[in-house]
Amino acid sequence: MIRYAFSILLVGQLSYVVRAQEATHVIPDAIVQKVGPSVVAIQHRRAGGSGFIISADGYILSNGHVVTRNDPEFPTEAEESVTVILDDERKYSATVIGFSMDPDVSLLKINPDEPLKPVEFADSRRVTTGQKCFAVGTPVGLKRTFTSGILSNVDRADLGTFTKVLQTDAAINQGNSGGPLFDENGRVLGINTYARGGNNLGFTIPIHVALTLKDHFLAHGRFVRSGFWFCLLGETYDELAETLGVSGGVIVHHVEPGTTVAEAGLRSGDVIVAVDGAPCAPRTHAEFLDFNWDLSTREPGTTVQVTVSRDEGGKRVPVSLRLPVSEFDQVPPGGLQPGNLITYSYQALGFGYQEIALLTRIYYNLTDHQGVIVTGVDGNSAAAEAGIGHYDIITHINDEPVTDVASFERLLEARLADRTPVIPMTIQRRSHTYRTALAPRYELGGKTAVALVPRGGFEYLEMLRRELLADGADVVIRTVEPGAFSAADIDLEDVDMVVLCDSAPSSELITNEEVFTVIRAAHAKERVLAAVGASSLALVKAEPALLDKRVTTSPDAAGDAVKLGATYTGKDVEEESKIVTTTGRNRRVMKMFVKKLAETAR
Repeated sequence: MIRYAFSILLVGQLSYVVRAQEATHVIPDAIVQKVGPSVVAIQHRRAGGSGFIISADGYILSNGHVVTRNDPEFPTEAEESVTVILDDERKYSATVIGFSMDPDVSLLKINPDEPLKPVEFADSRRVTTGQKCFAVGTPVGLKRTFTSGILSNVDRADLGTFTKVLQTDAAINQGNSGGPLFDENGRVLGINTYARGGNNLGFTIPIHVALTLKDHFLAHGRFVRSGFWFCLLGETYDELAETLGVSGGVIVHHVEPGTTVAEAGLRSGDVIVAVDGAPCAPRTHAEFLDFNWDLSTREPGTTVQVTVSRDEGGKRVPVSLRLPVSEFDQVPPGGLQPGNLITYSYQALGFGYQEIALLTRIYYNLTDHQGVIVTGVDGNSAAAEAGIGHYDIITHINDEPVTDVASFERLLEARLADRTPVIPMTIQRRSHTYRTALAPRYELGGKTAVALVPRGGFEYLEMLRRELLADGADVVIRTVEPGAFSAADIDLEDVDMVVLCDSAPSSELITNEEVFTVIRAAHAKERVLAAVGASSLALVKAEPALLDKRVTTSPDAAGDAVKLGATYTGKDVEEESKIVTTTGRNRRVMKMFVKKLAETAR
């Protein structure tokens, strides 16, 4: 079976198995005392895990999946409000400097009151199968737990991961994720990441990989993954080497025409046998992953001198090439690997979509048709009723071609604005072309929303406008500027919803008397009043009758809400008697808010 090297690789869902294990090796008290203060617990709103201190000033390594926000629309965003708990139970708010899901590594920073005790590092490139090790973490909510065992495999390369991982029989339970695996001298061998399939199967990211990622996170805030853009590579295993007539090397399965490496002379069927003068002959997938890791961590914009063995008329001849190293851009997310392609969506229509990049076509085995790729469809939605499916390419709207996200949104929103009852679409599903029709439900048809925004704009304004439009509402946007905004400009006879859009406690929406006039008039006419973040303070400041209504606000404005006497709940989204408020703390919460706003307005 031929194995391909993608810039991103599918990673199976990480299944955690809670299990008990009898200790087979005694851990000396001196080692326990040495490493204990360096291991931390990590908690946030959704879950948590473990980590370990790598510097006295508060840098901490953990897993990427411990800190990810797990937002499919923005998979590179980390969880907010992460707390680190030290061995002595001191708690600190942590900043996520950067994270990756494959390799599964994150870097956090806290600001301690005094210097911390960092771990010592082993050389994970020199480990051996059978050597003693022990894991430390906070499994299933328990205080720091030590489990011991051995390294069962030091070249595990069959798990679909981007690098080799270490395998251990030391128990790694849920909550151990991100904790350290130590050697018998108390030096870190790697970051424990997950268990699979039963007892005695735990896996660990080698520490040399994690430290390389740490450097990337500090320099760039992310893993800058590089390589030869764009080709598919693999190891030349024994049978293939014999067939090709080479002693080993890296086989070039495919070179994308028009790319930089194609222009540099690399061809499909070439076998890379030397890199920068050093022999290159991986015969196993583990050896190939080492080669690929070295290539992936090189500086983008540099070049690599390679020697390839090329078939010329049935004979193998050496060819010298200089190949450029490029960063892999426009990467779609896959498995648990975050990408940098943004996923857009129409919640009211029930589907998400994405730009089609080169890697998207290769990743999903798409045709060459232009358009946007559907990234997901909600059940019982207008998109589902139209038969639109995951990975479909929407190529036309009303027979007009879709070339990219901008053209798709322009064509679709022109019809949504007209409340076109049926929107013809053409979709490409593998080699088949289908015509269908999207029938938006327009459940807010005939209703108008006025969004009041500060001079500096509002991060989620476009999402709010797009969702309300797809639900059938007209959206009017008014910028609040002192001396330039007047309540008289808004005719509430024609308005059903007034939405205050700002999360900053210093927002002019909270102090503007004209805004207060709009709020009082809208409340008197029993219109829907909604507010994002700190702008909910304007509701209770303008209209004392709203002090009895349940509201929420951004955490940094919570104290002001309490001082004003508001019925503050602290929920992400709150609704009572046509008053809808939200913390507005991220896109997921904003989608919940828009959904609740639409339900209330109906």
